[in-house]
Amino acid sequence: MTGTRIDIAVFDGFDELDVVGPWEVLRTAATLGAPLHVRLAGIPGAAPARGLLGLEIGVDGDLDPAADVLVVPGTGCPPPPVLGARAELAALVGVAARRGSVVASVCTGAFVLAAAGLLRDRPATTHWDVLRVLGERGVETVDARVVDTGPVITSGGVTSGLDLGLHLVKRFAGEELAYLTACRLEYEAASA
Repeated sequence: MTGTRIDIAVFDGFDELDVVGPWEVLRTAATLGAPLHVRLAGIPGAAPARGLLGLEIGVDGDLDPAADVLVVPGTGCPPPPVLGARAELAALVGVAARRGSVVASVCTGAFVLAAAGLLRDRPATTHWDVLRVLGERGVETVDARVVDTGPVITSGGVTSGLDLGLHLVKRFAGEELAYLTACRLEYEAASA
């Protein structure tokens, strides 16, 4: 398979828009010709997953630490401690990062990245309501929709997952496809 392989993590307690927003952007870009292969991926042995508001999602397979990009959704505000499935996800994210995957988060998914040790010595963002809490964990926080440091990308509150999706399209498929995707979705992306 050629192109960029992107796994969006789902697990019990995920924020629905954190998953569905980037998924729709990335899948729309793929229908427009972007070489993106997007999957909803679960923690091994934990499918289907139920979101915060009750949406149950089946998965396309287990989260693959060898994917080119892993997207980690949040779990609402304030985020719960990184325990159980979220701790297992943090471990998988750490493995993926060491293997060279780009790791991205939406909203409070940044706390999973912090637990995996990926936000040390780099700027990051999350939902405005818990930005200070992330900073108290030794992370250099930035009030922005998307912060891209190369191997790690974080995005702000829940709707910023759309901006993250478009940012990934631009990064892996080019500015023109990102523009066409935004037009198809009738979405005017915030400046990142």
